Amino acid sequence: MKIIFVLLLIANIAYLVGTQLYFDRQKGGAPVSVNPEKIVLVPAQEDCLLWGDFYEEQVHYAETVLTDLFPDLIYDAEESSQTTMYWLYIPRYPNKEAANREINKLRNLGIVSFRVKDDNQWQNAVSLGMFYDQQDALKQLREIEKKGIINAKIEERSVMLKKIVIHNPAHMVKEQMQKLVEQFDDTRLAQGKCERL
Repeated sequence: MKIIFVLLLIANIAYLVGTQLYFDRQKGGAPVSVNPEKIVLVPAQEDCLLWGDFYEEQVHYAETVLTDLFPDLIYDAEESSQTTMYWLYIPRYPNKEAANREINKLRNLGIVSFRVKDDNQWQNAVSLGMFYDQQDALKQLREIEKKGIINAKIEERSVMLKKIVIHNPAHMVKEQMQKLVEQFDDTRLAQGKCERL
């Protein structure tokens, strides 16, 4: 009886070792296939400050101020919405020297303006401001006409507004940004989440 027990024990151990070796070879021989096109990366979220909404001239000025104040700041300018605005302007001049002379004349009268520098129909026009409200634009036009500028016009324009997204701002940046936002009319600062760069 002892001999049968020992033989059965050896047979069971041999069977167990044999099946274990067989399955180990099967696992090592056929690698598991991975389909990289089916892998979906979930974007990581980070804290952001959202500053907007700016029309084109405003966003360029805001970016210049940000770069001066915070040279190492990481931010993006993104489109936020479309709106109708009222542009107060003096039609284009034949060259930039004539436009600059008009700007100097306006500056002497205390009127803030700048020369339009794009390459389309508005090049060398003089911009006197963008307004969200038509009544505000008309009020400004009347003020300018009282100062002797009679060739200014108002045009209704569809404008793409932009926002500045500041990624992972430090606490000091948040405090200083609040003060900066107060200097830009019709803009606001909000804290939110955005995708990590």
